[in-house]
Parts: sequence; structure tokens; C-alpha cells
Amino acid sequence: MAEDRVYQTLIIEDEYPARMLMIDYIMNCPELQLAGIAEDGNKAVELLHEKDFDLVFVDINLPGFSGMDVIRRVDKENTFFILTTAYSEYAVEAFDLDALDYLLKPFSYERFRKAVEKAIKFLKEKEQPKSTNNSSTQLTFVSESTTYILPFSNIHYLSSNHKSSIIHTEQKDYETSKLLKELEEKLPQNQFLRIHKSFLVNVDWISSLRYDKGGAYIIQLKNEDETVLPVGRVYANALKEKLGLR
Repeated sequence: MAEDRVYQTLIIEDEYPARMLMIDYIMNCPELQLAGIAEDGNKAVELLHEKDFDLVFVDINLPGFSGMDVIRRVDKENTFFILTTAYSEYAVEAFDLDALDYLLKPFSYERFRKAVEKAIKFLKEKEQPKSTNNSSTQLTFVSESTTYILPFSNIHYLSSNHKSSIIHTEQKDYETSKLLKELEEKLPQNQFLRIHKSFLVNVDWISSLRYDKGGAYIIQLKNEDETVLPVGRVYANALKEKLGLR
């Protein structure tokens, strides 16, 4: 990755003095480029749907949608938020929404800079190329404050559940805060295949592939429950090729 990477940044702030301070802070960070400003929640949601931003500084108390509502209404995997507010009671909810940091007003440039450095470290880690030859034989994840280590062969399929994922095995199902895309990057591509925007499947557990009503495909697994899963149209050809049906 190039060293001169500059991150596209959005300010969402309704108060003029706070907005000008944020502009000044961002202009003093060479890694950040101010790419947008919104003064209310409605405009913020509109901008976030129109354009891709790497990092968003969002005030919680806004006209229109609140900062929390803005985050809930924008589902982009590569856009990350730092919340700003004068009220400390929102901290827990902020981190429940996977905010990278929480700046309590009034904050200094030093505190702002610390949040930026934390965010850039996270963004760089996300951008690191993932090896397609995963030599690991197991998946490590956290579920309900417990760290689990599961052999890939024990995992039947994985499903998306809003901002979390569920890992399905013969013994039980595990819910984790990781997004399906994040888990997909940890799994061997020769064994796990995306068959739907909401499902990843261990191809070793597929027992059959057949047409469903309307010409769509469905698969059945050879687990005890004989689980049936839909196959998205855009994923059907890759699945048939993987199963040697093309």
C-alpha cells in the first residue's frame, strides 16, 4: 500500500464554532482530506449515500437524524465513524454501533490526533491484502465474551444477522459481532463459497443442488437438519463451477 494514502473525511456538525474547529484540526492532519461537510442528519445521510468516505466525524445531537441514526442508516463496510458530543452518557451506545472512537467536547487537538492515529491504524489493517492461500485449519472468533477456535471442517455454513454473523455447526450456533465479509476473509477460498449476500457455505457439506420455483437454485446440506439454503443468482455459476457442474 502506498505511504501517501490520504483518507477521505466527512464532518457532520451543526454548530458553527465546533465545525470550524474540526476543519482546522483536519487541515493539520496530512493523512486526512476534507471531502464533505454536513450541518444536519438528513444532509449527512444523503452525502454518505452519494459518495464514499473513509472516516466520518459525526456529532450525536443533530437537527433531523441524530448522529446515532446516521450510523444506523448508512451500511457501508469501508466507512468508519468517530462520534463527537458534549454528553458522556452516549459512550456505551456509540461503541455498540462499532464507532472507532468517542470524542467528548471540548477536546484538544492532541486528543483529536490520538483518535485519528487510532483510526488510521485500523484503516491500514483493513486494507492489508489477504492471502488467498490460507494455511490455517481453524477459525478463531469471539462469541458472548468467549474466544472459540473451530476447525474449518466443523463449520457447515455462516449467515449474516444484521451487524453480526452466525456460525453454524453440528453442535451449536455461535453469534459473533464480526461481519460476514470479515469472516469470509479468514476462511479458505477453496473450501468456503459465498452463495448469497447472506450466506457462506462449506462446500464439503453440500449434498445437493436443485432448481427452486422461479428458476432459482437452492442447496441442501448433509448435516443432521438437512439445512436448505438459497443461492443468489449472481453466485450460481461460481457454485456450479465449484461443484464441477459446468
